Amino acid sequence: MKRIMAILVACAAIGGLVYGFTKIGENQFQAEESFNPAEIEEIEINNESWDVELKQAESKQLTITAEGTQKNKQRDPVTIEKQGNKMTIQQSDETGGSRGFSFGKNGTISVSIPDNKINTITVSNNNGDIEMKNIATTNLIVTNSSGSERIAGIAVEKGQFTSIDGELTVDNSSLQELVVASKAGDSDLTNVTSSKMNITSTDGEVSVKEATEGESLFVETKSGDITLSYKEAPASLQLTAQSESADMTVGLANMKETKSTEKLKEGTIGEASHTVELFSTHGTINIK
Repeated sequence: MKRIMAILVACAAIGGLVYGFTKIGENQFQAEESFNPAEIEEIEINNESWDVELKQAESKQLTITAEGTQKNKQRDPVTIEKQGNKMTIQQSDETGGSRGFSFGKNGTISVSIPDNKINTITVSNNNGDIEMKNIATTNLIVTNSSGSERIAGIAVEKGQFTSIDGELTVDNSSLQELVVASKAGDSDLTNVTSSKMNITSTDGEVSVKEATEGESLFVETKSGDITLSYKEAPASLQLTAQSESADMTVGLANMKETKSTEKLKEGTIGEASHTVELFSTHGTINIK
């Protein structure tokens, strides 16, 4: 036990030294700019490793702030540029032996957006966490390589989330059309209203909780479980659920089964004017 403790203490000391050395020569970087949202139709954010935060503005101005560390005084880690009606925010890591490896967070980019003043918001993220709160826009496009995505209270006509390795959480939001494509990472949606919802995952669970009956819901996973639970019982539904694992539970009231096997469940509720299609290769399916 004493030897284990000694090893842990030594590792902590080495980590502290490495952290201290990585901070040598770093300076604090701060930037803040405000713009008239009437002059901007699109915001594009390209981020390598900082955290990104989008939130509802408290004023009528579009405000962008960036705060973090800067290794090279000759080069800003974050640039803000307006060209015509497009705003581009670029965060680039500095080259060097320690690129891509650091203790703690390097910085945060925060964008405060007035409701429904920006037509399109695009976020391309390499390695950082993304958080969005109470924003309203027409088109929202998020591409994420690695990092968590926490979305709450948004109102969007069309939202598209593509992730290679990262968890997606969407709460208490409204999207007329929602498209989610994930390779590795869970997708967790709670109290999300959407007329059309399409979710695909290669290796990750998909959970849609407190759902509201919409025009169409399509979910497909290869090696992940699917959970669907409604806030209120559907009134008009055509259901198809299929899993090669032969592990399915369907607990919808007033559903008339049209086909039921170990691997396939089909049924209708009411006039069946809305569709739900759930497919999993190796995961379980639970509907209630």
